[in-house]
This record gives sequence, structure tokens and C-alpha cells, in this order.
Amino acid sequence: MALTMTTSIEPTVLSDAVPVLERSSVRIPILKRLIADCDRLAANLDQEVRNEEDRVRIHDPAHCAYPTYAKATASRRDNLRRSADGLRAHLAKAEQALPELGEA
Repeated sequence: MALTMTTSIEPTVLSDAVPVLERSSVRIPILKRLIADCDRLAANLDQEVRNEEDRVRIHDPAHCAYPTYAKATASRRDNLRRSADGLRAHLAKAEQALPELGEA
């Protein structure tokens, strides 16, 4: 007996009835908060990497004994920084669109 799913979960989509101006004014504070969170987490991870490097006294990621934890943490930190940069690009577009829509 096979089980089938009868309902589907669809992502929430903002209605076309919601003005673009309103969506931008809501998105901007959210984007700023997300960027701040990413920056804060990246700073924490950066400190973790430094702590681990200091603990084992190896600071060169190319060294054969460089800690795996530091490599993984640095990778997470770099991913967060890239995410924050992407969010900054979205924020710039939203902030640019806000005055243009207000003048229309």
C-alpha cells in the first residue's frame, strides 16, 4: 500500500494587490536585521577560528596539522560573509527602488 500526500505546501507569495512600495518598506528593515545577524555570526566564527589556531599554535591553513574544526569554521564564516554581501545587494536595490516608487 503506497501512501500519497494529498496536500502540497506552497511557498507564501505576496499578492499582486500589495503595492511594491509597501513590500519594499517592509523588506528593508528585515534585510538590515539579516545583514547584522550574518555579520555578528561571522565575527563570532572568526573569533572561534583564531581561538582554535591559538590553542594548537598553528595559524597556516595550508599546514598539514591545521585543525579540521578551524577549516570548517572558516568555511562557515566565509559562507556567511558571502550571504551578507548578497543581502547587501538586495538591500541596495530595495533602497534604490523606494524613492523611485515614492515619486511615481
